Amino acid sequence: MKTEHAFALIALILGIVGGVLLGKSIIDITSRLIEGTRTVKVEGFLIPILGIAAIVASAMIWTGRYLLGGVMNMIFGLIAVVYGADAEGLMVLLSGLLGIVAPKIKE
Repeated sequence: MKTEHAFALIALILGIVGGVLLGKSIIDITSRLIEGTRTVKVEGFLIPILGIAAIVASAMIWTGRYLLGGVMNMIFGLIAVVYGADAEGLMVLLSGLLGIVAPKIKE
């Protein structure tokens, strides 16, 4: 396996794990809506959408569109960090960084 593909694989794994962790917040939103006692903030709906988008961008990195997928994941990671999903956002941000760096690595 070439080093470029190894970096893309690590970016894919980080992006998927971060995206799934961002997407799991939909369970919290659903329970709040079922209870009816708590209010749901707008960023509560934004975080799961960012998770799905991060998974798509990670797949783009794996298929060879390194720059576009990397930039998308970096933007999604920054937005997630701003809205309070620190660990998940940093995973997606790191995935984007590895996606941008992957084609520049030479063996």
